[in-house]
Formats: sequence, C-alpha cells, structure tokens
Amino acid sequence: MLVALPCLQAAAGGVFYNSNQSAEYIRTFDRNSAIDNADIVYYNMAGTVNLRPGLSFNLSNQTILQWATVRTLGNPVLGDRNYESRNPAWVVPNLYAVYRRHRWAVFTALETIGATQVRRWPDGLPTLDLAGKQAAGYGGAYSGLIGADAYQSVIGAGGSPAQAQAAEVAAGLDAGPFPSRSWLKGSSWWIAWRFGGAYRFSPRLALALAGRMVYSRQDITGGAAGACTYQGAGHDLRNQASILVDVTSRAVGYSGEVGLNLYPVAGLVLSLTCEMATALDFRTTVRDGQDGGGRFADGQRSRLDLPQVWRLGLGCQLTPALRASLGLNVYLEHSARMDMLADPGDRIDPRRDYRNTREESAALECRLNPRWTVSLGVNVNQIGQDRSATLDTSLPGAHADYLGLATGFQYQPSDRLKFNFGLACTGFAHRYQHADFQGDQALQARFAGYGAAIDPRKEYDKRYVILAFGLECQFPGSEAR
Repeated sequence: MLVALPCLQAAAGGVFYNSNQSAEYIRTFDRNSAIDNADIVYYNMAGTVNLRPGLSFNLSNQTILQWATVRTLGNPVLGDRNYESRNPAWVVPNLYAVYRRHRWAVFTALETIGATQVRRWPDGLPTLDLAGKQAAGYGGAYSGLIGADAYQSVIGAGGSPAQAQAAEVAAGLDAGPFPSRSWLKGSSWWIAWRFGGAYRFSPRLALALAGRMVYSRQDITGGAAGACTYQGAGHDLRNQASILVDVTSRAVGYSGEVGLNLYPVAGLVLSLTCEMATALDFRTTVRDGQDGGGRFADGQRSRLDLPQVWRLGLGCQLTPALRASLGLNVYLEHSARMDMLADPGDRIDPRRDYRNTREESAALECRLNPRWTVSLGVNVNQIGQDRSATLDTSLPGAHADYLGLATGFQYQPSDRLKFNFGLACTGFAHRYQHADFQGDQALQARFAGYGAAIDPRKEYDKRYVILAFGLECQFPGSEAR
C-alpha cells in the first residue's frame, strides 16, 4: 500500500506554501507592496518602516471550508464512485508585532505557513480500497484458484474449452469476492517564528533582514481492511486482512530572509522579498508497528524542504481614495530537496516531477470614508507539480491551475484600531483526470493480460471558501510621525 504524506495546499501559494497569512490578504489576495498594517511582516517586511511610530499588533484567524473529491472512472474493480473529504479548519491563526521608531523597525511573527491543515477521508480512497482487496488475495493466487474453479465447473457441465477459458478469465478478474473498505486522516502543521528588522536609508530606499525557525509535524492514520468471501469447489478461501498506518514525522529548520522597498515617486511602492529555502530533515515515528505494509520505517529520516520564494509587489495610490496593486510570487520547488516524496514503485521522482510554481495577484482598494475601506482581489496560481506525480493518497496541487476571488472590508473605528473581514473562494480552475502507475496503469495491464481492455482513471477537484477576521491595534510611541 502506498500512503503519501499529506502535503496539501490550503488556498493560495505553492504546493508546500500558504500565501493566506492574514485577514487583509483574504480580502485582497495581494499584500506584497502593502505598507499599512503589521501583517506586512510576512508580505513586505521592508515596508514596516512606513507603519506609524510605536507598537503595532495584528492578530487574525481564518476559517477554511474545504472540499476535495477523487472520482474513479472506468474502474471495474472499484466501480465508478466518489471519494469525498469535507472537513473544515476552524482555527488558522497568525500573529504579528512591529515596533517602529524613526528610520528603523523591529518585528516578530508567528505564522501557519506551509500546507497547514487536516484532511479526513472517512470512506477512504481508491488506492487504499484496492490495497485492501489485494491484501485479501485479489490479483494473486486466490484469484487464480477462483478462476480455475470456474474453468472446471464449465467443463464439468459439458461446456467447451473456449467457454471454460472465458469463465476462468472472468472469474479471475472479478473483484466481487473481495470486499474492502478504507479510511484515512492526514494532518500537516508548519509553524514559523520569525524575527527581524528594517531600516530606511533614504526616502526612496528601505531594506530588511529576518531570521526564521520552522517547525513541521505531519501525521497519518488510516488503513485498509479487505476480505475474501469465496467458498466452493472444495476450496475455502475465506479470510480477512488489513493494512494499518499510524505514523508521525517531525522536523525543525532555520532560514533567513531579505527584503527591499523602493519608492520612485510619491504614491508608488516597489517591493522585492526573498525567502531562503528552509532545510527540513524529517524523522518518522511508527506507532504499534502500523507501518502501512512496510511503507514507513521507524526512525527513518528524509528531506522535505520548504523551497526558496521570491515575492515581487507593485502598489500605486491612484487617488487619495483608490489604491491598485499587483503581485508575483515564484516558488522554486524544482531546486528544493523533496526526497520524502520520491517513490520508485509509483515512478515518482521529485527532481523530475516538480517545476517552479508561479502565483499572480491583483487588488483594488477603495477608501469610502475615514472609517470604511472595501476591496476586491484575484489570484491565479500555476502549480509546478507534474500530473505524473498525482496520487490520491496525498492529493496535492498536482498539475492544476488555481483561480481565486477575494473581497472584504476594513473598518477603522478609531485612529489606533482597525478591523478586517475577508471572504475568498478558490480552487482548481478545472477538474483534471489522471491514471496513476500502481493503481490505474497496473490494473489496466492486468486486464490486458487476459485480453480485456479497460481505461481506469481518477478525476480530481478541490474547492475552498475562506472566512477571515483580523484586528490591528496601534500604541503610539514618543516620536511624532
């Protein structure tokens, strides 16, 4: 059985990143050039020198409603059916703090970066259901015995050898005597703490440096239970078999960041931020020998790094009330170490199957009056993962383009307090189909060996609705702005 680590994209970003790090982002989908609130510690840390003097706190939470489906098509063993995961993530928090004085600022943050989420498949997944049938004997010696019994039964009833051979083939391919069920829960947690500072060298130039610690934990629990119900012609093949998995993988890594802000003319902001790759060497713990049929080894170490990221932003204050911005993120997944995802049995090689991911965004913000600001945003994401690396047991971004729309508002009841509310919808721009190697292609080859042509595939889709609420508090310093 193959169970991949659940590195699941949670809204926007690369396969292993979440760009959604604040309520301000959820209402705009673009913060790379922002210079207004403390959440720019993540998006544009060089811009923190533009915040009001004193201490600024920004706290937000996102509730992510998520739907993922895997549908089997043309599969005579599992049938055509939908496997669904609908579990919400109610609490996805982020915290930022900035202290600014004169030309400099220092900042810190706690962020749920990476693909932080929980995914439950209460009715399992196609690969797991097939593994349960195979564990009980389907496709092996038991299928051969059932086919041989069918052959002898036809011959004994006076049938021709051709008829007996046809019955043998049909019985050997029949998965009816091998019922199975499966279930899976996967969770990924990527928590980052960062600390850094920024300095404005001139009215047109600001630089920032930061360090970051990332803690990641990934848990997988699940299994597949299969059975053989066949009894006849002197054979009693009845049995039950199960494959269980209960593993945890943990890693801690460190990296740095550098940011640059340019202000060529009044009202124009050009930002560039580089997040260095974070090396993460995961150590796996297997509980109670539940190793997924030998898929995992207790104490095994493997790398799954967060890739280097380049963020570019352009913001323009078109009028005193209207601001427009554009953003571009590039995730260098092709050059990251992702040994954990390699699987020779399914012909997955991360060095070949992962290219760089690009993410483009645009936003408009309109200040209606001193208290109310409304916004609209759009996000387009081209995932760099090749379709050949798609597995239903991990269901990452997998060769799918994402399209997202965002809206919301900021309410400022006082000079030092802001509330942000955001609503965003995102997901696969189009459903896509794929035939993986060990499940679909191997099944096709088995049927072809008996002269039966099948074309099994899986169809993938994901959708998200995100609600976010944020609070920005500012405590003035002694310096006049």
